[in-house]
Amino acid sequence: MWREKMFPPRFEGGSLVPVATYLLTLAVLSGLLFVSPPGSPPPLLGISWGVFLCALAVGAFVIEGVSPRSLLVPPRSFLIAVTSVLGFWTAYNLLASGFALAGVHGFELGGSRVSAHPVLYLAAFGSSLLFTAIPEELLFRGYLQSKLISLASGSRRRRIVIGVTAGAVLFAVFHLPRWTLASGHGFGPGLATRLSGVALAGFAYGLAFLLTRNIWLVALFHATMNQPPFLLTVQYPPELHLLVGTVEYGGIVAFAFVISRMTRTDGSTGDPSHRPSSTDD
Repeated sequence: MWREKMFPPRFEGGSLVPVATYLLTLAVLSGLLFVSPPGSPPPLLGISWGVFLCALAVGAFVIEGVSPRSLLVPPRSFLIAVTSVLGFWTAYNLLASGFALAGVHGFELGGSRVSAHPVLYLAAFGSSLLFTAIPEELLFRGYLQSKLISLASGSRRRRIVIGVTAGAVLFAVFHLPRWTLASGHGFGPGLATRLSGVALAGFAYGLAFLLTRNIWLVALFHATMNQPPFLLTVQYPPELHLLVGTVEYGGIVAFAFVISRMTRTDGSTGDPSHRPSSTDD
């Protein structure tokens, strides 16, 4: 089914496994960026990094006594995920076209690089999906966020807030080595803006995964946000990037919420083993 249990599976371990997993991720990433040439990493290095993240996530699940297959969804749900993401970007392009026709600054009716070079776009999108989005979502949403929710204490709502927020912060810090080592940027206002945007993305992806429990939907959103399928020229002023990002990620969460309600076939609202209590709000 599309919407599975909202709460994560039961993990057997404590806090040692997620801490070690995250620190190992940062250490390996920093080492790879330190030895790689400036600019974009070689394709083989990017592929190896994606495979490493997937193996790390699967290994963490196994150590915790949880089958990695718990993240898989039926083919029908994968098709719904693809259709949903296509619908989101169709609506986005239609809205952008309306802004362009209305003369809104930052939107032009001229063709984009996607429409001019569709084959190159599909190659870049496929690479982003396979070696960036899927590995990162398996690790950060599939394992770390789920584990953080299970470790948190208190009411159901409090555990969800803590888990999703902490996962978003860890996701933002995960991008810090890329900002300092790969891009050569220093610490300053630009870093704060960058990390805020990444944390916002992590929070949106976390909520979308929480609502749908569909890792492929979140990975597809992640990949398309990295490689936006704009069919016309869209350029925002730098000072509006965070605001535009807030609207975009809000749209993703809204889409995930609507999909979870429309495709929900059972009457459950969470883990069947969890019974409502006075602390659940």
